[in-house]
Amino acid sequence: MTSSTTDRTPTGRVGGLASKFALIVAAVLAIALLIFVLQNTVHTTINFIAWNFDLAQGVSLLGAAVVGAVIALVASAAIRLRRAIR
Repeated sequence: MTSSTTDRTPTGRVGGLASKFALIVAAVLAIALLIFVLQNTVHTTINFIAWNFDLAQGVSLLGAAVVGAVIALVASAAIRLRRAIR
């Protein structure tokens, strides 16, 4: 009984290089984001309806970006759900 060479070779993880690259890109972006927030420390007053906030400019822009990302994720999930129902 002889076994083929494909039975003996270990199978590699699919996407190993891509996941390492994505991790490096995420780390670089996180460092860039940290530098951005630390450099933009000028305080600004934000008025929203009846609330008044005094935040650093970098923190307020970061919060706006996070809110925008959440809105984009919710909208894309709704579109995917609509396509899945069809």
